[in-house]
Amino acid sequence: MGMHLSRRAVIPALVVGVPAVAAGAWMLRDTAGFAKAGAALRLPLDLMAQGPTRMAELVRFATLAPNNHNTQAWRFSGDDSQITIAPDPARFTPVVDPDRHHSFVSLGAAAETLGIAASAYGLTARPVFDPAGERLRISLAPGGLADPLVTAVAQRQSNRSIYDGAPLTAPEQDALKQVTAGSEVVLHLVEDATAKTALRDLVVAANADQMDDPAFVAELRDWLRFSEAAALARADGLFSGCSGNPSMPQRLGGVVFPLVYRKASEAAKYSAQIDSSAALVLLVSAGDAPQHWVETGRVLARLTLVATDLGLAHAHFNQAVEVPERRAAVAALMGLTSGRASILLRLGLATPMPFALRRPVAQTLT
Repeated sequence: MGMHLSRRAVIPALVVGVPAVAAGAWMLRDTAGFAKAGAALRLPLDLMAQGPTRMAELVRFATLAPNNHNTQAWRFSGDDSQITIAPDPARFTPVVDPDRHHSFVSLGAAAETLGIAASAYGLTARPVFDPAGERLRISLAPGGLADPLVTAVAQRQSNRSIYDGAPLTAPEQDALKQVTAGSEVVLHLVEDATAKTALRDLVVAANADQMDDPAFVAELRDWLRFSEAAALARADGLFSGCSGNPSMPQRLGGVVFPLVYRKASEAAKYSAQIDSSAALVLLVSAGDAPQHWVETGRVLARLTLVATDLGLAHAHFNQAVEVPERRAAVAALMGLTSGRASILLRLGLATPMPFALRRPVAQTLT
């Protein structure tokens, strides 16, 4: 979830002791440095790389996978024949993700993305989840063809803008539904207006539930990056510029945030975003254990890359599957009799937004 500063026009007036012109200048700062850093992360793979350099390239692409709040709660280790992805407890979000569901989904997404990148080097990746060690071990062996989705890895982004509302085409529907072929994960493609509205209302209600929890709000605030400088320094979290919101000094953002983070404005924002979407996608895990969530993450990575390859934008709307009572309501609405409603996305056509950053490989590879 991202912050939406719907009262931009009044923000300068809220800054005590700072002239409005100066405050406005802060918010309109050029984000060329941020854009440059994002572009550097997404350079094509160096296909001539060998040894440790190749491993670093694989990890660079793996970290571009979708992950909760852009926390990047993963650590990589290994060599030419095997790479291990383990959780990073220092980056958990225990309030919004108390059972670490999102963390395991992120590990699965990173593993799938790494495997796609490995295929560009003529390698076949075989991930195996170790439930005791709570990590994925990915063996790499020569053989196999390059996955055509490798080019989409560097283009994928979570786009929180308003979409154009155009419906999905039949080929797009078919391509998206094929993502779960051979997987136990079930994909529900929701295009019916009535069903979309019902899910939208559950998202809005769940978001209100979360906003009532001071611990949730504090945790969210910890991952918000209001300024380009903070975003560049941390290379994680949710930068306001990636959502089309104004950039401002980090301390000023901390002052403004509680003034504009209101249920009514958040409800209006989420309703407009969902109403503008071509479809919602619900991913249902086969079970409710880490190995099932990892598999869901693998499907999520491939789904978002297929969408990217089709020219479709996507963004998460997981509030309705994060709050247990609302998740049960989602299951009832969708007629689920087993599994866990794990991930809710929206899809559609949209103008690209600034790319989120990732931490340097040296910080995640040991």
